[in-house]
Amino acid sequence: MSPLIKRLPRELVHNIGKYLGIFLLMAVSIALTSGFLLAAHSISVIIDDMPETYVIEDGRFTTAFEATDEQLDAVRDAASDSGGIELYKNYSFDASFEKTQGDNVRNCTVRTFEHRSQVDLAAYAQGGEPQAADEIAIDRVFATNNDVSMGDTVALNGVEFHVVGIMTLADNQALFQSNSDFTVNTLSFGVAEVSSEGFKALENTGFLPSYTYSYRFADRDLSVADRVDIEKDMVSALSDAHANVTDLTDVDSNQGIGYAKDDVSGDSAMWMTLLYIIIVIMAFVFVVLTSGMIEEESAIIGTLLASGYRRRELVAHYLALPCIVGIAAAAVGNVVGFTLMSEPMRNLYYGSYSLPPYYATWSWGVFFQTTVVPVAVLVLVTLVGLLRKMGHTPLQFLRHETSKGGVKRGFALPERLSFTARFRLRVFLRNLGNFATLFVGIGFASLLLLFSLAILPTMSHYAENLHNTVVAQHQYSLKAPLELEGTSDEREAWKAADTLQGVEGARLSALENAADDAQEKADALKAAAEALQVEPTLEAMQKAQDAQNAFAKSQDALNSELDDVAADLGATRDDVVDMIDKVSDLNLDDENVHPVNTVDNGAGTIAQAEKFAVYTLQYNRGEGNGEETIAVYGVQEGSRYWTDMDLGSGKAVFGGGLVDKFGFKQGDAIDLYDKYEDKTHTLTFTGDEGTWGTKSTMNIYMSLDDFNAMFGNDAAYFNGYASDEPLMLDSRYVASDLTPSDMDAIGEQFTGMMDDMIGMLVGMSVFIFLVFMYLLTKSVIDHSARSISYMKVFGYRDREVSKLYVRSITWCVVISLIVCQPLIIASLTAIFKAMLLSYSGNIEIYVPLACILEVIATGFATYLVVALLHVRHIKKVPLALALKNAE
Repeated sequence: MSPLIKRLPRELVHNIGKYLGIFLLMAVSIALTSGFLLAAHSISVIIDDMPETYVIEDGRFTTAFEATDEQLDAVRDAASDSGGIELYKNYSFDASFEKTQGDNVRNCTVRTFEHRSQVDLAAYAQGGEPQAADEIAIDRVFATNNDVSMGDTVALNGVEFHVVGIMTLADNQALFQSNSDFTVNTLSFGVAEVSSEGFKALENTGFLPSYTYSYRFADRDLSVADRVDIEKDMVSALSDAHANVTDLTDVDSNQGIGYAKDDVSGDSAMWMTLLYIIIVIMAFVFVVLTSGMIEEESAIIGTLLASGYRRRELVAHYLALPCIVGIAAAAVGNVVGFTLMSEPMRNLYYGSYSLPPYYATWSWGVFFQTTVVPVAVLVLVTLVGLLRKMGHTPLQFLRHETSKGGVKRGFALPERLSFTARFRLRVFLRNLGNFATLFVGIGFASLLLLFSLAILPTMSHYAENLHNTVVAQHQYSLKAPLELEGTSDEREAWKAADTLQGVEGARLSALENAADDAQEKADALKAAAEALQVEPTLEAMQKAQDAQNAFAKSQDALNSELDDVAADLGATRDDVVDMIDKVSDLNLDDENVHPVNTVDNGAGTIAQAEKFAVYTLQYNRGEGNGEETIAVYGVQEGSRYWTDMDLGSGKAVFGGGLVDKFGFKQGDAIDLYDKYEDKTHTLTFTGDEGTWGTKSTMNIYMSLDDFNAMFGNDAAYFNGYASDEPLMLDSRYVASDLTPSDMDAIGEQFTGMMDDMIGMLVGMSVFIFLVFMYLLTKSVIDHSARSISYMKVFGYRDREVSKLYVRSITWCVVISLIVCQPLIIASLTAIFKAMLLSYSGNIEIYVPLACILEVIATGFATYLVVALLHVRHIKKVPLALALKNAE
């Protein structure tokens, strides 16, 4: 056996602190990052497989009444040119929920479906599908948050059911009660499935279901723009077939289906950034330790070279232990990450999102990033350091002349300084290179710690900025223009139109046909009467009589239809006639005619409300980072809500967040893509004068006239109101009501979902800081081992030696912790921008003073722990070391 191989165990024992530090640094970093990234990769695979595994819909539409076969056939015909479409009934009840056991203080709503076997299938975590009339399967996240377990009895709209399944629904991965909501609601909203008999039991309570129909296109490769065109044709076909469509949602805009995937993807980018920071830190540690190892072993290397050993043999020898330790750390880190850390990491998402049962999926990409790269960095850095150092001669090694760090001997220090001060200063100057390394190392470790501590304040600051982006107490988005101003007659007419919209389309169609028939018979009667007056013959009299009978019959038929409509509305026949008469004054066939709100909000409230228009476009972030969804607003010039904007003449004003995130320069032409119309719009950024809002404002603004001209709308088009007063608007026109409190809820959602994750990040950062500080300061102590031995020979006690050396290091640590903070914040700003580029919105790094002080305090506290270990290490420096000839 080679003598060099025999040295490896002794070298490992002798430098156990250094190699244990490397092992722990790599193993813990790999365990946490691989645990998260493997869990995130597995969840992404699960979500990506769901559209086909669980037959997720391509979209859905809801009608006011159950659609007839003729109306559904009209939908199929409208989609026939695209290859066809499959329609599925997807009826549901939004039922009040109550547990019969225990306390039930929370008011909950459970959207209950009849068990679906063809589309939007359920994935069961426990139990199975409901089969009996009194059985129910409930969403897993809702059940967890409301203490619902298998076998419990619950009540929906007063009907009792036994829980036989805990599951998730493919179309409700994120629990949004309304698709226009801004945050998920896992506490008071859930979804469930019951059997056909159970669904009928809910119908028998007198509540009407939501008549929703899901659909899937036969052509699975349709683009979003093509799908949207077909969906527009489908809505037109339903309208022509007298169906009242209250909502249509494409899968691409269904938050219940797409929200969870976007969140997992965004968080993965954050963890990848963290991994890169850790790899840089590890590379720095390896550089320092490699240099220290050569310094420590300099005499031995010189002796071995002089004895005939080849340089490549020595390189292989000194590379062996780092490789063995690195590979062992990678193996342990992967095992721990895959077995122990994967579960808490996946629970971060499974606690918030309703996803199918988890199964782990191996990823060679994650393995390469979290394992191969760190080990390769360790080996390459150590190898490069060894090769660079091995260029010296054996004599240089024997004389310890391989290092150029520190200040040359003979540097004169002021005589007026005390011996202790001059000695500490001499220690600092002799180890200037090591202390510079320590400064950089502390900067890296502080960067990692501040990165973890700053995430929560940054998200809170982002939420505050979001709150400020809402310019009014209410921003109402409308499905169609709705005028607030109008006469009482106009309001009555539109109220009548709204009331008649509540009648089933087939019944209205029958009434319309009866009215047309009655009018036709009335015209025939008039013509027969006029003919009788001109020529009063027996034949003319008979025709007039027949016309009279036909008219009477048509009137009876019309009255019968009127009675049926009146019965549906709970009104009289005269009321229906009066409503029809009022509606006849409206030009409902003109698309540019705007309905008038049926409630008068009062002159004062109407006067302060302001119209606006909004539409979303896509901006390519570049470099494979996806697309940013940007809301383009059309606002009134001189707006009372969007103040200090120079609008009109084709000008576009960019939100401060857009400019900050993408670094737009004056004169830049910005291409924005309309995925629903397959068009590209180009706007020019005019510089600072064309910037408005905070660094969280991601919108683009233009005058309402320019907005309508750009999108080809009618000149009077709008689809929203900004108002400081609440508006009473006809509910079927309202898409959403955005308030500052909604933005606060988004912030709470951000921070709530990140609390557990941030705890893990901070814990890992503190641990890495501890190991990092130990390794770096140990290299300074090791470099001064001979000097420490000399001092012991001269009679200095261990406590005195510790004061001279450890305090020098202490001052360097304290100064480094304070001085490096501005550099860290600047670095964090750049890192956050790169890391969050793939996130929607612009999250500005925000580091409060408390976080900086916390980093300094944590760093110093960590150092104190390390300093105690170094004091113990100084005591072990032998006196014999001073007697060894360094030359």
